[in-house]
Amino acid sequence: MKKKISFHIVAAFVTALLVGSLSSCEDQWLEDVGSVSNGFAEPRNTQDLEQLVNGALWVAGGSGGFQGIHGNQALYSATISDVGKLMDGLGVVGQDAIDWYNRDFSNNAHSQPTRNWNAGYAVLLASNAVIDWIDRNGAFDDAESHWTPRILGEAYWLRAWVNFAMVRIFAPPYGADNSAPAIIIKNRMPNSAFDNPAPSTVQEVYDQILADLDQAIELLPEQYNPDRDPPAYVDRQDRMAAHFLAMRVNFQMRNWAQAEAHADVILNSGRYPLDQDPIEAWNKDQFGDKGNEVVFQYVTSGPQTNWKPPVVSRWLGYSDPNGRWNLTNRFNNNQIMSLSEHFKSITGWDNHEEAMNDKRYQQLFISFGPNEDPRPAYQGLTSREVWGHKWYRAGEAEASNRVSSLPLMRSAEAYLTRSILRFMRGDEAGARADLNVVRNRAGLESFTGALSEDVIEAERMRELVFEDDRLYYLQAMEKPIPNGDRGPGSIAWTARTWQPIPQTELDLNPNIQR
Repeated sequence: MKKKISFHIVAAFVTALLVGSLSSCEDQWLEDVGSVSNGFAEPRNTQDLEQLVNGALWVAGGSGGFQGIHGNQALYSATISDVGKLMDGLGVVGQDAIDWYNRDFSNNAHSQPTRNWNAGYAVLLASNAVIDWIDRNGAFDDAESHWTPRILGEAYWLRAWVNFAMVRIFAPPYGADNSAPAIIIKNRMPNSAFDNPAPSTVQEVYDQILADLDQAIELLPEQYNPDRDPPAYVDRQDRMAAHFLAMRVNFQMRNWAQAEAHADVILNSGRYPLDQDPIEAWNKDQFGDKGNEVVFQYVTSGPQTNWKPPVVSRWLGYSDPNGRWNLTNRFNNNQIMSLSEHFKSITGWDNHEEAMNDKRYQQLFISFGPNEDPRPAYQGLTSREVWGHKWYRAGEAEASNRVSSLPLMRSAEAYLTRSILRFMRGDEAGARADLNVVRNRAGLESFTGALSEDVIEAERMRELVFEDDRLYYLQAMEKPIPNGDRGPGSIAWTARTWQPIPQTELDLNPNIQR
């Protein structure tokens, strides 16, 4: 008799096979349940399917958090675009960040893109296991069978979410060359260990994403219902998260009308008002607890996940998720980027006193004048720097650190997306109204001057900086990508800004052209 593991554990083993061996912290996911066939356990009931989608989200965090894909793709937008200043020469910046800041994508062996690739395909494998099983067998006849549409919808959403993250990391921007090879579409279970398809085109990947989102919107419930859903579903993706992702994808594809329609669904629902200070989206650390504007967050709390801080917080955040080792000084001495002088000049944040009128600047950033930074690596800086301080803000003393939620979808973004879309189609009053909802929440007066794309763009920069937006916004708008603090000039939106497929994949897959 072979040993069987639960479908939840399959996800953990997939992660282990792709991104490293299981640690002692992951052992708690293991349990014996019978025999295995071809390396995958057959689900016995709806609970096993539920465990698999729950495990897929866990896989998205990766081993230790830094090996996942949940929010970590924000590193590339921050480092490659014009919003950050790389603190090279201070001993905190690795060669990978230096290469990306210099827009050098010749090295396909950097660890972070490889981890993103591996974690992404681990999530896709777990998602496909759910979709494939239900497609072949239908729902189980058990007490939880009414969960089946929601579970299937989650699997489709996860597939769309991961493919969208991956295609932006590893492929040309949409519209630059849609026939170019992109990533490998994995929309079914593999036939064997040697099932290695070639990369699909950019267009094919986006078509797959849209098809999966159509399924997710149809199948997912409007929101969590404790009388119907398991407790673990409270912070997972619902139909509004699918609309939000569809808004982003259609915006990237320049399907302006469709993007605005999805933004309308989110904002007209009234479920995500901007009626709290900005910090309230970032200071939560419990399941079922999120800021009013948050449509979807990745919860890094609970016994299995509180040791998995996302790497984006280590690169771009002032609070150190490893601060439990030094409870008196929880600052991050490995933060690699401050806001660029270019960013500050566009947004008006080059004037510290005036910027302090903006609640976002007050609450989500931290600024030190010359020789004021308490961190040893930065004590010799001779100019005022503004640092991101969005992550790990929950609990007393600004952070319980290893425990914090990661907002990945906020209605402020939907307002700003709808603002620029309304402006482009000539609805200036609607565009101004959406813009001012965001400004007023930040404690600023309504904008009454001449409205323009630049005005809306500057507000978007203030609101979403370091949140996986700037690079992809410029590409969607077909605008040059400024050099920022690198010097004068810019690069075209079609210029190389994507990572090469990792060497580890090239070594295994003979169908990828080298």
